[in-house]
Amino acid sequence: LILLDNAIKFTDAAGTVGLTLEADGGKAVVRVRDSGSGIPPEALPHVFDRFYRADKARSRAEGGAGLGLAIAKWIVEAHRGSIRVDSYPGTGTTFTVEFPIH
Repeated sequence: LILLDNAIKFTDAAGTVGLTLEADGGKAVVRVRDSGSGIPPEALPHVFDRFYRADKARSRAEGGAGLGLAIAKWIVEAHRGSIRVDSYPGTGTTFTVEFPIH
């Protein structure tokens, strides 16, 4: 839900948000894609850090506290999964989460 909330929050009304789920070998793969403004390359290494906000222009009231992605990563890793992000400014962002299938 954190990833979907962020995708919706950072995509304008004319944009798109997509969610896919597939089995790939021994893992479940969840992808959340958006057509938002993207994340600057210099911010990508930090997006899972606690209290990090890529868009400093947003106030905490409208932009959050910078904890959502850190919490998402903690939850994913607690279930022996992995999470990664691919983003290009102006074209959107994709978060990929993989969980082992037992």
